[in-house]
Amino acid sequence: MAYNLLTVDPVRPAVMASALAAVLDVAVRDVDVAHADGDQEARDWEAAVLCTYEVLRGDLARALDVYVQDFVAGRPPEREVAAALAKAAGTTVLFPADEAPPSAYWAVTPDGMVTRARLEPSDDEPPVFAVTAVEAPVPQLPGAMVERFAEIVRERRPEGRGAP
Repeated sequence: MAYNLLTVDPVRPAVMASALAAVLDVAVRDVDVAHADGDQEARDWEAAVLCTYEVLRGDLARALDVYVQDFVAGRPPEREVAAALAKAAGTTVLFPADEAPPSAYWAVTPDGMVTRARLEPSDDEPPVFAVTAVEAPVPQLPGAMVERFAEIVRERRPEGRGAP
């Protein structure tokens, strides 16, 4: 199982490890956290949880790719993992929505509020990430316009599914 999380503020590797260990019900020593450009040979590839992070530019500070080994019993939904990290790190965390638009994300604040977010990467290399809109105000994203996402409403399934 894999999780893809984006943080608004920088998060220390120790905080990542602690939050992931708690929500995935493993020991902190069983979580390997490493920078994507770091020494990959020094990693514990047998760890229960592998977290590789990158530094981002713009409205986002970190991208976390989290892989949970098959032998880990607890694998909560991405929303729960994002909420646990947001609370532990005191920052808003974004995670991808199921809908088709690639810009569709959910944002969860440190206090647990969840709202839609539109994420737009620039064409620069490396890209600059902008959260251009949210469906509810997010204090850590003051530049994001608050609006209803018409493109998401069109994507929703008739049975009303689509929320995490």
